[in-house]
Amino acid sequence: MPTVTGKLDKPAERFSLELEDLLKELRRRRWTLIRWGPERQPQLMAAMFKRQSCADVLILRDEHRATGYRVPTMDDTGVFNPERVSYQYHSSALWALRAILGLPEPGEPGAPMALEAPDVPCFLPDDLPQPVIIRPLG
Repeated sequence: MPTVTGKLDKPAERFSLELEDLLKELRRRRWTLIRWGPERQPQLMAAMFKRQSCADVLILRDEHRATGYRVPTMDDTGVFNPERVSYQYHSSALWALRAILGLPEPGEPGAPMALEAPDVPCFLPDDLPQPVIIRPLG
């Protein structure tokens, strides 16, 4: 999987082995992947895992800039460009992925519950092409 920037320009081989393993873990956990732009050079990549009352989201801009957040979905609003989030983490792709995969399940001890305003990195640019949704296999 290539890295993600405004325009992706780094080949997948530049991801660290640990990051590749965590991305494989997303697929194993049946997260849905979303790509904006062509497969070889997407503008943006994201992954999401929808639950009954919330969704966990990972936005990959490039290997050094990524965002993970949990968004409530009770009112059928979209998971991207959220009005409120119960958790957000902005860092490198590796650390954001670790953070979002490490969140306790909703309702478990330590799971985030309070809602807050999302920071700017939780939002997608307005000028993205039509997304391609890659559903998990199985």
